Amino acid sequence: MSPRKNGDIRGFFRSAGPSNSQAPSQPASSSRSTSDLSPPPDLSSSPRTPPKVTPRVFSRDDEIKGSDDSDDDSDDSLGSITDALGYRSGPAAHRRDPNVLSTPQAKRIASGIHRSPLTLQPKKHKFDMKALVNHSREIERTEESFRKADALITQANKNSDSSDDSDAENDPTRVEAATRQLFVGSDNEDGKGDKLRRAFKRSKDDEATSSKHCYFFGQEEPALGANKHVFPRKKATGRWKFLSQSDARHQALIMGLPYTFIAQGETLPDELFQWILDEICTERNAELQRQYINLAELCEDNTTRLVNDMRLYALLEAIGGPRYSREHSKFKSTTEIRQGYLERNWSPLIAFLQLLDKIAPYLQTASTISAVQLLLRMSMDPVIAAVVREHYIRAITALVENLSKSKAKWNTACEAICSYIHENIDDLELKVTALLSIPSSTLYLVDLRRRIAAESLFNTPGLGRKPLDLRLSFEQIRNRLDEDDFKTTNKADFDFERLRALTTLLDIVIDRAAFMRPATNEGENSHGSTIEGTTSGAKIKNPPHSDDAAGEQKFNAEIDILAARVKAIHDKIRDKASRKNVKLSLLGLEKRLKYAVRTRPPPKRDIFASEGAMAREPDANLPKQRDFMRHWAQKKKEERQNREEDLLSSTELAVGGRRRDAKKLPVAVG
Repeated sequence: MSPRKNGDIRGFFRSAGPSNSQAPSQPASSSRSTSDLSPPPDLSSSPRTPPKVTPRVFSRDDEIKGSDDSDDDSDDSLGSITDALGYRSGPAAHRRDPNVLSTPQAKRIASGIHRSPLTLQPKKHKFDMKALVNHSREIERTEESFRKADALITQANKNSDSSDDSDAENDPTRVEAATRQLFVGSDNEDGKGDKLRRAFKRSKDDEATSSKHCYFFGQEEPALGANKHVFPRKKATGRWKFLSQSDARHQALIMGLPYTFIAQGETLPDELFQWILDEICTERNAELQRQYINLAELCEDNTTRLVNDMRLYALLEAIGGPRYSREHSKFKSTTEIRQGYLERNWSPLIAFLQLLDKIAPYLQTASTISAVQLLLRMSMDPVIAAVVREHYIRAITALVENLSKSKAKWNTACEAICSYIHENIDDLELKVTALLSIPSSTLYLVDLRRRIAAESLFNTPGLGRKPLDLRLSFEQIRNRLDEDDFKTTNKADFDFERLRALTTLLDIVIDRAAFMRPATNEGENSHGSTIEGTTSGAKIKNPPHSDDAAGEQKFNAEIDILAARVKAIHDKIRDKASRKNVKLSLLGLEKRLKYAVRTRPPPKRDIFASEGAMAREPDANLPKQRDFMRHWAQKKKEERQNREEDLLSSTELAVGGRRRDAKKLPVAVG
């Protein structure tokens, strides 16, 4: 007997199960449908339409079993179906593959399959025995070198008490032999001995050609505030009585009370002014130091009467500078390097330079000249270029500006400064160092540089007494290049650093080559520009240029000759590490002459020209060729204009014809 088609399939599984009758009865669920509560259907009757199921209406308080909060989360009928079908009552738990985080194993490859010959790797030994043996020998040699070094040091300490052996210990041949025995060994393999000797020679050459300088300050740094100056209390009377007590004095200075009194017309006593000057460089408090400088700047009369070269040297002596001496001695250059010299406290020197910058307009002419000489003497110290360069430039610029107020004062000052450099400095490298410390920001600074450089280059005292362009000529420069110190040789005894200094001096002297330009105006010197002194400053007339093309061509030809001479000196020097600086100086001078001094860039050199010519002679057919090209370009231009006119006329005709045709068309009336 087959079940009804429209019967409930769950009844079949309930009746067909062998253990269904023995299963314990379960309480009816409130959510079971009405078909579960009806009696078993009559299988013998005909199929009928299933009764219409009316949906049950649930209230808000009814509990729905099988929900998340219910203890009974399974249905009887549904559970029996899943049990009969072999399914689990709940979803299967997720299991992580244990091989996900493990290193994948390589695939097995059949032994009968041959690999590509490109992938075959030769078997290597785990250790290179030959390399290990060599490494062991190197270690033994190093240990032996250390033992020999200890023996040499011990022997040197034993012989240090004997004065007879001091010369032998300092003998370079003995040092070289000991070093060769120490690092090279008895066997001179691979030419190590020759390499070591060449390295020693290069080190000696580099030491000899290192930059020269002249220290201005002492090696020991003086302690600030060790020698405090006693305040002159007896002179602090009247309006200045509040300065007698130290606490009240410091507080009043920081508040600016003395500055206010001086601004109102009060005069600071000379003793108080001198005490302020002495405290500027030795004061530790930066705010008090700044107030001292401001007071000194405001005391114009005291500055004019009391500040001179002796007073300036006294300020520097308190911070380690040299003593003042009316008779100047020769300054000697040195290559000594003082360890920790530049790391000293240079704030007192900065305060001194700031003071010079402030009081420069009120110094007398002699005091200003002495101050400039002092700064040039100080410029040979490495501290100027490395630490206080900016403050130094401001101070020397202010001093030179004070000297340039009148033409007579300027020439006198230049003569005194040039004589100071010429008489006290013999080393050209020191002179170049002093010259390079002078900035080129103003015209008078450039003029002072050129006058000092001219006296040093030509070794002629008094050459800086007058404007340099009035006394120089192209022949003098050319003759100076023909002298022996510009004739280079590649011998070991040739002084290339001196040649570099001479090149720098020559570059400064030539400048814009105004002395080589022809003059056209009457009353002007034929050798260049002049300087006019005015109360407002300096004014340099532009170098007179000649409108004649022949004059310009002559000037450029002379510049080309100088550039060729400099290039010849440059090409004679062999390339070497110790000579690169002098070659760069010569190359820079040559390029500046060609592209900065010339009125126009030099013409391209023709490979078919003669040895001494810069370019070939002008071609006689060149004007004819230019005329031909001009006529050809004019003809092409006229043809293009004719084509444009024809196109324009044809366009106008076409537009006019369309307009006439449009007028003939009938007009439709709507």
